[in-house]
This record gives sequence, C-alpha cells and structure tokens, in this order.
Amino acid sequence: MKSEAVHPTNHALWKSGYTWIPEGSRHGRAFTLVEVLVVTAIIAVLIALLLPALSQARDQARSVSCRSNMKQLMTGMYLYVGDYKVLPATHSLFWMQVLFGKEWPRPTGVTWDGARDRLVGVTYTAAYRQPYHLDPEFVADVPGRGTLFRYLKKPAVYLCPADKPGPADDTPLGGGGNGRLSYSMNAYIGYRAPEQLQSFTYVADSLDNLLPGRQKKVSFRTGQRVVFSSSRFMTMFEDHPSYHTNATFPDGNFNCIDRIATRHMLDSKSRTAKGRSSIAFLDGHVEACLYPAKTLGRELFAEFGQPRFWPESGLPDRANMAAFIKRLQTPCPW
Repeated sequence: MKSEAVHPTNHALWKSGYTWIPEGSRHGRAFTLVEVLVVTAIIAVLIALLLPALSQARDQARSVSCRSNMKQLMTGMYLYVGDYKVLPATHSLFWMQVLFGKEWPRPTGVTWDGARDRLVGVTYTAAYRQPYHLDPEFVADVPGRGTLFRYLKKPAVYLCPADKPGPADDTPLGGGGNGRLSYSMNAYIGYRAPEQLQSFTYVADSLDNLLPGRQKKVSFRTGQRVVFSSSRFMTMFEDHPSYHTNATFPDGNFNCIDRIATRHMLDSKSRTAKGRSSIAFLDGHVEACLYPAKTLGRELFAEFGQPRFWPESGLPDRANMAAFIKRLQTPCPW
C-alpha cells in the first residue's frame, strides 16, 4: 500500500508549530494578544488625530450656518427698508430721545427683534422671567413680534446653532443664550435711511478711543468728517449672551458697552484668546471676523469711525450722539 506523501509546505508548517489548515477551510488562526493591542493602539492614535479635525469641521459648519442666518436677517432688513425707506428701530433709538427732551417707551412690536423692555432712565424693571427661553411671553414676543419677522417667518434664522440656551456665563465662547435670539442690531442707527450713513462730522472732540485688542487708540477732532464705507459699516453683531441678550436686557440691541461672542474657531491657548464672530455690514454681506474675546461695541465703532455714547471713562458723549442719532418728531413713528 502506497503511503500518502506529506506536502513540503504542510510539513514545514507542522514543524514550525502551526497547524495546517486545508485550503477552503472557513476558520483561520486567531489574533494574538500582542496583535490586538497593536491594532487598538493604532486606532486610538487615528482617533486622537482625527477628533480635532472633526471638531474644527463642525465648528466651521456652525460658523457658516451662523453667517447664513445673519445674511437672511439682512435680506429681511432691506425688504423692510424697501417698504419704509429707513432701517428698523432699535431699543436705544427710543432711549436716546432723552438727548432731545424725554425718552420714549418701547412696547413689544416696535423693534426689529420683538422684545420689549421697561427701562426708564437708567432704572430697569425686568420685562421677562429667567430663564427666558422658558418664559412663554418672551417666546411669544421674540422674534415673532419683531418688525422683520413677516419678511422671514423662520424663528431659526435668529439663532446661531452654537448658541445653546443656558446660564449667561462670561466666557469667550459666549456662555448660554436666551434660546430665541443670538444677534443684535447696531443700537444707534434705527429709523435712519442707509444713504444717511455715508459720513459723519464730529461736533465735539472724541479722544483716545480704544481699538479692538486695547493696545491702540484713535481720536476724532471737532469738525473732522469721517466717511463710512457701506462694506465696513457694522450693522448687525453676534452678541455675547451676558452683554446683554441673556442677562439684564434680553433684546437685540448692540450698544457700545455690549460685547461680541467670539465662539467660532476660538483659540484659547494664545496669550489673548481670539475667535471669530459673525458681523453683518451695511451693504448686506456678512463676515466671520477675528477679534479678541472681550471686544466691546465702542471698540468696534471706533474702528470705522462711528461715535460712541459711553466712553472708557468720564461722561457720556452727548454732543456727538445727539448729532448722530435719529431725532423722532412724533410720539408714534411706528
């Protein structure tokens, strides 16, 4: 009887301590513990490398969505301008009438965002209950009763996707929002026609205005004429919730003592934290502007030459603001 020959390859496998698995078998050898650990380590390294990139991609997507929202708001604003020939009202427009005699009340439905307030002079009585996103009155007013809403009819465009409701902590990212409104309009331009915002001549000295970053200053002298470029005139801002869209004043009114939210692509590791904030300009375009985290409205206004009411120190600039703000001639312009 002829003995079965041993295949050399199979014999070598047997000699080396491996079990020969015939061709076509459904079972292979198991991974060793070392191999499993190596694969696991490689996967962990890949995840560590990819997570920052994925996080940055998500942040950039939210920034793009935020700018898209603001672009739609600016479109609504210019539809309003087409109907009324002026920009919509802001809360400060009515408060600033004190420069000419007496401030006017701001009931709901007269400002672009829909919020009401109960500010008399500098005495404030809350119009809504915190947390605002759970107050049915606030939810009903903002943004639905704003003067732009009939052009947009989409509450979602008033809210940045990165602005989540919660406590208004003073952080570079912006803390928690009011759940209804992330953006604020330039407080001082309400009821002015866009073509009236081409230049301004200072009627009094405005000295040592800090610029963003607080390292440089700019001064404007009496009689100095500043020409505004519509592509650089800041009109709408991504407001920081604690200054004041989710704190004392839950409205869309960007004043010189308000602060932008630098929540997009924030670099918190640098000596001065910087991030990008969505800002819309008078010509309607929107940019993700890079600024230090604690940039105030008056610093941004100084950058393109708009007068500010509240300086860094000293008395309010009543003279220049009275020359800049729209003076209302009748008690009910709306």
